[in-house]
Amino acid sequence: MKLFVNIKFKKSLFVIWGVLLLTSIFFYLKMEEENQFVRSFTLSSISSNNLKTFEDTVLAVSKSIYNYTNGWVDRDSMDWYSRWEALGFFKMSAGVGLKYKCFGVKGHPGDGPCGTMTKIFLRSMWELGIPARKLQLMEVIPGKGGHTMAEFFYNGKWRVISPSDSSFVWRNPDGSIASVNDIQSDTAIFNQVYHKWRKDWPYGFKETWNINWDKIPGFLRSGIRFLIGEEAYRNAETPELYEQPRKLLFIVFLSLSIILSIAFLLLLKFTKSEESIKV
Repeated sequence: MKLFVNIKFKKSLFVIWGVLLLTSIFFYLKMEEENQFVRSFTLSSISSNNLKTFEDTVLAVSKSIYNYTNGWVDRDSMDWYSRWEALGFFKMSAGVGLKYKCFGVKGHPGDGPCGTMTKIFLRSMWELGIPARKLQLMEVIPGKGGHTMAEFFYNGKWRVISPSDSSFVWRNPDGSIASVNDIQSDTAIFNQVYHKWRKDWPYGFKETWNINWDKIPGFLRSGIRFLIGEEAYRNAETPELYEQPRKLLFIVFLSLSIILSIAFLLLLKFTKSEESIKV
């Protein structure tokens, strides 16, 4: 009876291992599919432009994102995986946005233009080897939610760009793209958004973060804050893997399959040792 249970248990472990391995392969293929979408889009964004400066390159990519993804997609026109991913925890991914030329699924809550376009912008910057990170403007007007934008690092500063606002940038008196500190410290710089983009732009730079902690449950958020300390909590940035859910899921399922492989081998070794002792 014990032998039968051991054999059945080993078979179950082997089946679970196989499922985990196949799932990791599936997400690897999906990850590579998304990487190809991002790579092709990024290269096409900069290949047909007469780009003379670093800022020209960044703006060309951002403007291409705005023009390419500024619309909705019907749920019924999506394949099952894209629909599952876009309507799930991570919401619209760079891969789905580029595949369907959209920022969101029609009729469903989730990322608006700012979230999706910023994700694609970040992925494109990383593809070009340009440091970039998410910038969150928190609620400043009652009834209005926060806004998602991006920062890219150039010439010693993190400079602000808003891909979903037609790639709007704030500029310093010398013409360079401004940083958060530049915008916060000079009202004239901030007011450029009213004169050059939208008179009713509803956001502000009073409170900015590089991660949206509100997406994490309150009890978990409090625990993280206690463990890492107030300064680290305040200065935290959205992990790059969060913007790459397919890569994250590939790593998770591959790690689980490796762990189970080790456990299975140890079980086999233990079983053989037990059998040799009995003999």
